[in-house]
Amino acid sequence: MTYTYTETNMSDKNEIQTAIEAGTALARTLEINGTPIILVPEGYSAEEHAHLLAAPTRHKGKAELLDAASFIAYVNAFKSGPNLPTRLYYKIDPKPQFVAVFNDHTADGPAFRDFTAEYNAPLSKEWQEWLSFNGRKMKQEEFALFIERNVLDVTAPPSADILEIVSTLQSTKGVNFASGIRLDNGQTQLKYEETVTAKAGEKGQFSVPDRIEITIPVFDGSTVADRLTAKFRYRIDGGSLIMWYDLERPHKVLEVAVADLHKQIAEGTSLHAFKGEPA
Repeated sequence: MTYTYTETNMSDKNEIQTAIEAGTALARTLEINGTPIILVPEGYSAEEHAHLLAAPTRHKGKAELLDAASFIAYVNAFKSGPNLPTRLYYKIDPKPQFVAVFNDHTADGPAFRDFTAEYNAPLSKEWQEWLSFNGRKMKQEEFALFIERNVLDVTAPPSADILEIVSTLQSTKGVNFASGIRLDNGQTQLKYEETVTAKAGEKGQFSVPDRIEITIPVFDGSTVADRLTAKFRYRIDGGSLIMWYDLERPHKVLEVAVADLHKQIAEGTSLHAFKGEPA
């Protein structure tokens, strides 16, 4: 025979414990706060069977959103009032992330804090590309191919000037580089000597900028373009030209991008965002 109890205080838990200790947990069902609890034999464990209800008794779970607009819309759809507040948290390290807790603690007492939404702010492919090659020393041709592949991200000098440098690097791969001279106009002049039989001994030179400006979105799907500065570097090793670039303070650019995103989400949800993680 099955007995059903509907109680909402601590006597429910005492009833379960008493049943377990007495060994009377044969097909006995209790109900706590609307959730069925069934006591079963074989060790007398208590099992929750909320799936038997027509609907869950409360929201719980974690939603993962893929862009800021979706995160804002989801938070606005589920954010609650002062008795069960929704709070926003965000952080930059080790990766940018925004979290909404829909059933957060209050000053009057704790809450379950198990209904959340996350936006992990994925970095754009352009940002990842420039960061992954930052400081990587490349042979002349490899460096030329990298710049050519990403020339659309370069806003200064003009693309035509950058492509001319790329063409020169590709056409002078069979030469011996002798020296580089810093010019007054902010460029570096590289001098070389031909080594191929038809032109052996002929000398030449070309100039490359000391730095370039890159304009790309930090976050995937973002319509905000952030600006980076890259310093061109080179080394002449046995006549071969080794080139790379060093980005200037990319972590500060990331911080500014996160601040812009924080402002967008805070204004879009009308919620204050705490810098940190849920406790």
